[in-house]
Amino acid sequence: MRILVVGAGAVGGFVGGRLVRAGREVDFLVRARRAAELRERGLRIVDGRQVESIEVSCVGAGGLAGPYGLILLAVKPAALPSVMGDIVPGVGEGTALVPFLNGMAHVDALTERFGGAVLGGVLKVVTQLDPNGDIRQFAPGGRIQVGELDGSASDRVTAVTEALSAPDFTVTVPEDIVDAMWSKWVMIATIGAVTSLVRGTIGAAVAAKDGAIFAAGTLEEAASVATAAGHPLGEDELKGLRALVTAAESPTTSSLSRELVAGRPTEVENVLGDLIDRAHGFGLAVPRLEAAALTLRAHNARVADAR
Repeated sequence: MRILVVGAGAVGGFVGGRLVRAGREVDFLVRARRAAELRERGLRIVDGRQVESIEVSCVGAGGLAGPYGLILLAVKPAALPSVMGDIVPGVGEGTALVPFLNGMAHVDALTERFGGAVLGGVLKVVTQLDPNGDIRQFAPGGRIQVGELDGSASDRVTAVTEALSAPDFTVTVPEDIVDAMWSKWVMIATIGAVTSLVRGTIGAAVAAKDGAIFAAGTLEEAASVATAAGHPLGEDELKGLRALVTAAESPTTSSLSRELVAGRPTEVENVLGDLIDRAHGFGLAVPRLEAAALTLRAHNARVADAR
């Protein structure tokens, strides 16, 4: 199966690199600057002191030759509209398009453009793109979930699962991929809000007076939106997330807080803004999420002004 990975950042680069190492036929759709970087230095994954350089195949917009069996979308939300136009030549009758984006806003845009080609996807990795283009890995491997958006079983989901199965990756097909996508959204919104407000780890938040209470309350806010949307988290799942966000001395952070501390733009609208808008539509109060969103929006405005 020919695979196209759109984006070679912390997500696309990490997953695509592992697929290349597993012997898959992979092309990366990247901008000219990133392509030159990858050709010169290779796709570099840094795990502690170990640096792995992987030779990869890059293509640019307008350079796609024929349809791919699988397209993995791993770009920033702002790039999605242009990327959807770029990948059209790579989408054929049998193409499966799996997005690894945060939140849910992208699903409607993709299905409106590509219809039934779109599958649901959830990716859980802990990585970050360094300023020099290296992908820094903070935890081993990763977990991937894929499925038809309508919950049906299909041969193409089986084929995609096999294609994505690489060493150190767990690939599963949940009963309802949309439920799984909402579950991840609740998790990253909660961790992102709490760690951004304290500009540190979950452990730092819990160490502060009433920090664990605040974190648990933030989880309740996010989970209430999922419930109102028809995708409630199960009791065991909520219990596990509550333990995760209230764990003393936990080193857990989020991409939102890491970008904030590094002085880079954050995905506040995709992760928190859309969730807050949906909460308001359901008549729900989410003051903790709103406080975190305000912090990140002000940060993004300062970053934009400095450019």
